[in-house]
Amino acid sequence: MTVREFANAMLLLSVFMLIGYFVREKIKPLQKLFLPSSLIGGVILLILGSQCLNLITVPKAFNSMPSVLIDIVMASLVFGVNFNRDKIGEYLDYVCVPMPAYGMQMCVGTGLGYLLSKIWPGLPLGWGVLGVFSFHGGHGTAAAAAASFEKLGVEGNMAMGMILSTIGLIVAMVVGMVIVNYGVRRGWATFVKEPQKQPDWFYGGVLPKEKQTPTGHLVTTSISINHLALQASWLLAALFVGQELFKFVGLFWPGIKILPSVLRGVIGGAVLWQLIKMVHLQDYVDLKTIKLLSGFMLELVVFTAMATLNVKLIASYIVPIMIFSFVLCVLTIPFVMFAAKRFCKHEWFEKAVMCFGAATGNTSTGLALVRAVDPDSQSSAGDTHGVYTTLTCWKDSFVGLTPVWLMSGIGLTMGVGFAIMVTFIVLGFVFFDVKKRKA
Repeated sequence: MTVREFANAMLLLSVFMLIGYFVREKIKPLQKLFLPSSLIGGVILLILGSQCLNLITVPKAFNSMPSVLIDIVMASLVFGVNFNRDKIGEYLDYVCVPMPAYGMQMCVGTGLGYLLSKIWPGLPLGWGVLGVFSFHGGHGTAAAAAASFEKLGVEGNMAMGMILSTIGLIVAMVVGMVIVNYGVRRGWATFVKEPQKQPDWFYGGVLPKEKQTPTGHLVTTSISINHLALQASWLLAALFVGQELFKFVGLFWPGIKILPSVLRGVIGGAVLWQLIKMVHLQDYVDLKTIKLLSGFMLELVVFTAMATLNVKLIASYIVPIMIFSFVLCVLTIPFVMFAAKRFCKHEWFEKAVMCFGAATGNTSTGLALVRAVDPDSQSSAGDTHGVYTTLTCWKDSFVGLTPVWLMSGIGLTMGVGFAIMVTFIVLGFVFFDVKKRKA
């Protein structure tokens, strides 16, 4: 692909990203379901493209863009992760709420996907594991796992991941609000007697002046280097470090070549951040800007993945997709509610809705549900989930590992999921059982 072709592709992407944004602004239900503008714009381009109306040519570059950009996004996940010992001790009980659901989704999803593929033989290999990455991670994590499958020669999982993630967002908000209303009527909420309606700006439009916050801070003079250029260089350098480490290890262990490239980003980000701290260069890194750049890359991933969605594949297998989504989402509810009520000493309901939103949609949907029962931001549910994300960043490696495991069957992936589920349930009962502590 020439530079000119790439530039034209980015121009088209920008136009439809804006179209997606303003369609979302005008159609309020899209805002209430937390569907991102990149997803909406990508779907509009998909409809106008060759697979549907054939009015616009979708650039070929869009097909490979998700698998390239997702490596950079993965590098940012562990870049800048710091452990706060005080918060870890205070919020540790919450870890035993989402992790059993995570393990269940991995175990049951993999097995259910395998069973459904026996009835519908054309389903992509290993697609069932996308349940945990789509529902517990959202579009970005699902795209990372699908890219790992593609690099192993397995096609079709990108489309599956995008559809499952979209279904997850809808479930998170629709079912989540049902749980919120039921819980408040039962008196489970700590801070409100009835669910609070959020202001219009929470869902879209221009933020009020008092809500407009800086997206980052300059860390050095622009005479020496542009701020964005410096922070983008840190992020891309993390991926470079990961690639070089894999090359070096490959000299002694050729088998490392089969590991998906997303692991290069995760490992590179972790190693570079530790090096930065060792030589005391943290002041040159603005983590807000790093995360902003990562979010920008993720928007591109979601847009291009949706614009190149395999419509024929999705239409052919919509029935098993809906069966799969229904089973996993229904099972997630009792796992989350039981674990939160049994293991969380304080604000168990707020933490339960946070967990449900994040375990079927993403962190944003979890926070949105918490706001309905905590309008004045008094709850620790959001901070608790942030600590949990930091403590369990090791599970990001499964995005690259599970596609490799599934090449030889479903046993290892189901076994790991089952072990995670059981381990954290046992830890919850041993260390955080509320009934035991009361007795």
